[in-house]
Amino acid sequence: MVSKLQNLDLFTNNIIGTIPTEIGMVSMLNDLKLYDNKITGTIPSEFGMVSTLRNLELYANNINGTIPTEVGVLQDLQTLALHHNNINGTIPSELGMMFWLINVRLHDNILTGKIPSELGKAKNIEEINLDSNLITGTIPSEIGQLIGGFAWFGVLRLILSNNSLTGTIPSEIGSLPQLEQLHLFTNRLSGTIPTEVGNLKALEATFNLSSNLLTGTVPSELGLVATIKKLDLSRNGLKKSLLHLGESTSYTYLNVSHNVFTSFPFNDAWRELETFDLSNNNIVQKIPENLAPLSSLKDLLISNNYFYGSIPNSIRSLVRMERLHLDHNVLYGTIPDDILSLVRLRELKLSHTRQGRQCFHHLWECSMIIKDYKGGDLCCYRNDGTQVCADESKVEIEDPDICLTPEIYGTIPVGFSNTPYLRVLELSNNALTGNIPPEIGALSRLEVLDLTNTTLTGSIPSSLGAL
Repeated sequence: MVSKLQNLDLFTNNIIGTIPTEIGMVSMLNDLKLYDNKITGTIPSEFGMVSTLRNLELYANNINGTIPTEVGVLQDLQTLALHHNNINGTIPSELGMMFWLINVRLHDNILTGKIPSELGKAKNIEEINLDSNLITGTIPSEIGQLIGGFAWFGVLRLILSNNSLTGTIPSEIGSLPQLEQLHLFTNRLSGTIPTEVGNLKALEATFNLSSNLLTGTVPSELGLVATIKKLDLSRNGLKKSLLHLGESTSYTYLNVSHNVFTSFPFNDAWRELETFDLSNNNIVQKIPENLAPLSSLKDLLISNNYFYGSIPNSIRSLVRMERLHLDHNVLYGTIPDDILSLVRLRELKLSHTRQGRQCFHHLWECSMIIKDYKGGDLCCYRNDGTQVCADESKVEIEDPDICLTPEIYGTIPVGFSNTPYLRVLELSNNALTGNIPPEIGALSRLEVLDLTNTTLTGSIPSSLGAL
């Protein structure tokens, strides 16, 4: 009998078999570390007899069964690390009765049921990690009570991602000013983003609410959290953003793709922004003429929207650009030579801008009388309210109608030898004319070349055989 044993460390071996129930007889055990082995079977309920246990670390094994409720009587327990196993069942509500509990790491199991509201009573918890389970139900509002009476305690990490949580994000989360990590992505959370997130001044660099069912407006308060550098709100149902009204100027990554935004103002203060992803929304706005303030951009992804206007010459100022996706919009005009000054460019997508010739009644649908048109770009409106724009060369006056042919046209610019890293070049479904520039054949890294459904002429350059 090893009744006086205090620490049992057998981690990172090839131990097989089950945990013996006799472990409950080691009455003075403080630390049990059996992680990173090949242990099978269940967690013995006899652990509840080891009242001195402080750290129970059984992670990275093949343990199955449920978490015994007897664990909840271990009043001295500080760390419960059972992650990366095959543990099922529910999270015992008894965990909320454990005053000294600091770390709860149950991620990467197959736990089901709800997050017990009793966890809000465990005042000294610093980490709750339930990532990658099958947990359902709502996030209990009692989570907001987790700050203890000691300045060095309190929730610092709340990781609930990759589950099936429903309901809204409780506003009580804003009562956790020491919260450093809040991971809620890949659930089924609905409702709006609470304005109280603006109180989370200690949040780490990455804040991710992607792949949920969130709706409404992105609150300006989120922009007040200056610590956030990477913000991912993609794959939700968000409609409007006030983020540009916030004070944060430190974003390096901003992804709001796959939502239903109808507009998303560019903020000139985002001078450190490297990735800006607005793709797959319903954004109807003119592409900004001055992109120079966003000179740190590496990825500008605005595909599958209704951006209109011509590609601005200021594109040349984005000297760090690597991925430029402008496809599936309603852009018009020619491809400026300035794009070929982007020597780091790896992906250029300008396909699917052709919409065909469309005619409108000058007064009702173009908000003007024909005699007042003095040249320049012109926009008219379809019956469904969507906008159609074209530059002067694609505007035709047929009194009482005005006909527009919005599309990218002209020749493919010469000078692709300046973009030696180019891997993807997609210019299909446009009104491009002229020949295929032979220097495209010098792009030794090119993997995708799509020029289908254009009006290009001439022969296929022999240089393409070198690709």
